[in-house]
Amino acid sequence: MFIEEYLVELRRDRFAPRALVQYARRVAARVRADWLANPNAVRSIWAVALVFFAVLFLASVAMALKWDRQLAEEFLFQTAVWMLPAFTFVTLFVGHLRDEHGHRLSGLNLPLMLTLTRVTLVPGIALFLVDRHFAWALGVYVFASLTDVFDGYLARRWKQTTPLGTLLDPLVDIVFNLTMLAGLAAAQLLHGWVVWVAVLRYGVLIVGGSGLYLFVGPVRVRPTWFGRMTGVIMTCLIALFTLLVAVRGPLGEGLTRLTEIALGVMLSATVLQMLVLGWYNLRLLTGAAKQAERVVRDVPWGA
Repeated sequence: MFIEEYLVELRRDRFAPRALVQYARRVAARVRADWLANPNAVRSIWAVALVFFAVLFLASVAMALKWDRQLAEEFLFQTAVWMLPAFTFVTLFVGHLRDEHGHRLSGLNLPLMLTLTRVTLVPGIALFLVDRHFAWALGVYVFASLTDVFDGYLARRWKQTTPLGTLLDPLVDIVFNLTMLAGLAAAQLLHGWVVWVAVLRYGVLIVGGSGLYLFVGPVRVRPTWFGRMTGVIMTCLIALFTLLVAVRGPLGEGLTRLTEIALGVMLSATVLQMLVLGWYNLRLLTGAAKQAERVVRDVPWGA
């Protein structure tokens, strides 16, 4: 968690161990103050978690009665274990639950609930892929992709954008896409190099962006058409790959390999793009290039 007013002193002290400890204490105190200032928001987050768990419990019961009892038990257990740290993470950032004017919100809005729906579905899609239920995995992935479309659309349409949603949406997308790719690789359907390129892509994005903010100063990330298009193309390629695996057949096998190559090439291209843009923006932020505004440009943050 980065709080700029505390980071100024941390940079001034050159990240000395004592300064790091002091920074951690001040951040913990800020989180606690946010909880005390907005207890209704904290209750709202865990109420949503409880509702999600109830829905998943009913889905698990239906799965056990109609299809596979063991799979249903694993699905419920893994989802419950995953939800606890996931929603705890969200609670740590309750101070970001504010409207576009900076006013605190007492509860989660619909766009945020859609984002958290994707969070809840992460263990399920991993389980379905590893157990080779590819049709179910595809259905979950398509549903999650639709929530990704509608959470941003509704937030902008209804003027319900929040700093919390801006923070969570790209992080959830990263976790979900990596889970999908890792699950396909675990099922021995996708070559491991594609997964490692994806890890490198998101690693450069997260570590590079965090490093710029931590050591240099605050930056603003502007989503661009290129970033949005790479996100859409990657989502479509992953869905197509899973569909071809589920359908099988001679034609499906040939197209599967082509889709895998296209996915790997696209991921590799975005890695190179982010490395070049990261170097360029580092020069901007450190004053090596002539530009007054501190803006990170063309980073594919929407994928």
